[in-house]
Amino acid sequence: MLPRHDGEGWIELYHHLLMLRSKLTFDQLVGINIQHGELKSIIRAAGQLNASSALCSNHVMRCGKHFAVFTGNGRIGVVRPVQIKRCDFGEGELYRFSPSTSGFWEYPIGQRTDRWTDSNVHYCSLTSGGTALWCDWASRHPRMDVDGFQSDTPIGLLLNLDEGTLSVYQNAHRVATLKDGLSGEYCWYADVWGSASISIERGLIPGEQQAG
Repeated sequence: MLPRHDGEGWIELYHHLLMLRSKLTFDQLVGINIQHGELKSIIRAAGQLNASSALCSNHVMRCGKHFAVFTGNGRIGVVRPVQIKRCDFGEGELYRFSPSTSGFWEYPIGQRTDRWTDSNVHYCSLTSGGTALWCDWASRHPRMDVDGFQSDTPIGLLLNLDEGTLSVYQNAHRVATLKDGLSGEYCWYADVWGSASISIERGLIPGEQQAG
């Protein structure tokens, strides 16, 4: 059962429920070095070295378990469902963008609402090389290399908001828990740079029958 927030209308609640059952898409592209592929579930860098980001902004996760499979190279994870408006930035300020970049932290934290709860885990990511990072958009935290991670292998991420964890899976097996203490609203996200590309799709949680 999807919980209803204070002040949230039934139409808005129904919209979020429908989106959680629909195909995952990257709805918000931020930066100049990014474009959609053949489908909105695919993003590609445009050949420059600067990182750009894509957020599944229309697919907001607020409770339960959610599983997504990413294929490609770059950085993937979860982030608060913020809106990055180009009109709020000057010429060239979005030349590169990533939620992990400290120069942008003030902007998304300014959108904090009660729907984020009191968790300070606003962003958690994993590179295609197996390095994990999380941010509270106030200070830097140590990176973690994931033991047993396999490069060039599709990556499954399980956001379990019942337990407050984000875990990584490969070849239908759990590899590691990347972070605990997650609560409130999140959406899937990805960074690409150079000539990288990433695709996203919903998947079955390994060992369970229900799609996330």
